[in-house]
Amino acid sequence: MVKYELIQVQSILNRLDDKLDGFSCVYTLNPYKGCEHSCQYCYVMSDKYIPYEKKEEFFYKIQSKTNAPFLLNEILQKIPQDCLVIIGTACDPYQPIEKKYKNTRSILEVLYNFKIPTHIMTKSDLILSDIDLLEKMSAVTFLAVSFSIVTNDDLWELLEPRSVKPSKRFKAMSILASRGIRCGAMLAPVIPYIINEKTVSDIVSEASLSGAKYISTDDLRLRDTNKARFLSFIEKFYPQLLRRYEIMYSKRVSPPVIFSKKIADLVEKMAVDFGLDTTAIGEFVPEKRQLELL
Repeated sequence: MVKYELIQVQSILNRLDDKLDGFSCVYTLNPYKGCEHSCQYCYVMSDKYIPYEKKEEFFYKIQSKTNAPFLLNEILQKIPQDCLVIIGTACDPYQPIEKKYKNTRSILEVLYNFKIPTHIMTKSDLILSDIDLLEKMSAVTFLAVSFSIVTNDDLWELLEPRSVKPSKRFKAMSILASRGIRCGAMLAPVIPYIINEKTVSDIVSEASLSGAKYISTDDLRLRDTNKARFLSFIEKFYPQLLRRYEIMYSKRVSPPVIFSKKIADLVEKMAVDFGLDTTAIGEFVPEKRQLELL
């Protein structure tokens, strides 16, 4: 049973070391701790990222950062207005808890007031509840909505047992795109030997039909706790692949380049064929502006 809690935090933005496509700085923001989706491959389950001492609580104890909008309003008065804020890197901002607390919406309202470029990542069609706000944001600043789509409806429940069906994500993408909101699909992670080239091709094709402007991919990364958890999943459902995985990840956290390149090349070729960008940012050029400090 999922337990919801209200918490207050000391900070809300996490600054990344690298710059991105002309932005003066890039921050990540997560409205919640924990994520109900329970994805088998969840990278946050590694020791490096897990926010809970009892690791499995990550999927069952969901905490809403109630003071996040206040903290964000304070910090945005002190940082450049040409930064990028990425929402949903360690939890889904539109998991079921959002229906009750609307923390993500409150955060987006602050970002809209400051006209801050924003990139939202989600697996949920619940984002449609904020379509009015997303339209307004898109009219005044850069906004991208990336739907994480790893597989089709056939394998979805096995890999992402408490998330929304991929077909519903494509439908939500289509609705947002029809309202002029920049959307794309993140095929991330590409799961070796389970997600094949046909699945990748189908996802790219469906994304294009759904109004996507970009497509991107990322590797399956496995380390310590999340590696042990994922290999247990493989042993149970794909025992014939277990030895391959043990060898592939014996001395590394991601697949060999030769594997990654094969999928990346396929996606890049299809992106060209469909006229899609391969990044959420695309050709957007940030406007260099400074806020007047209060």
